[in-house]
Amino acid sequence: MIANLPRETTVEFFLHKTARYLFFTGKGGVGKTSLSCATAVTLADQAKRTLLVSTDPASNLDEVLVVRFSSRTTPVPLVEGLLALNIDPEAAARDYRERMVGPYRGVLPAAAVPSIEEQLSGACTTEIVAFDEFSKLLGDWAAGRHGLENRVRRVKKNQS
Repeated sequence: MIANLPRETTVEFFLHKTARYLFFTGKGGVGKTSLSCATAVTLADQAKRTLLVSTDPASNLDEVLVVRFSSRTTPVPLVEGLLALNIDPEAAARDYRERMVGPYRGVLPAAAVPSIEEQLSGACTTEIVAFDEFSKLLGDWAAGRHGLENRVRRVKKNQS
């Protein structure tokens, strides 16, 4: 497989001929945050619109990029063109469960609501909701430059 790569180094190939979306996954402590941050900074330095998203409940993007991130897109001041955010999958799952269960409180028998909550309490629900939150970002990001500029304006306005 490596023999089929262009003469460029693997790193050059990765950074210049990369897919539109990159996902860094793996066990804890293998360098996902370090690699994703280094890649995001490098891509932004090449004038590529870059959005760095963490779905790790114990995310440390804040420490690496020295910016306080939340669930809202935040520009990284020292890197033009780089935006980042943290999606808290547990919080997103809680919100999702409430959106699903809330309308039935007071409508269904009281014993039914805890049963629904129990069905939605597993790790699968959390993973699905985190991906759903991320998918919304992809859709928003795919709106193009105009959508991105509006989002950055809103972020800057909220910070003032």
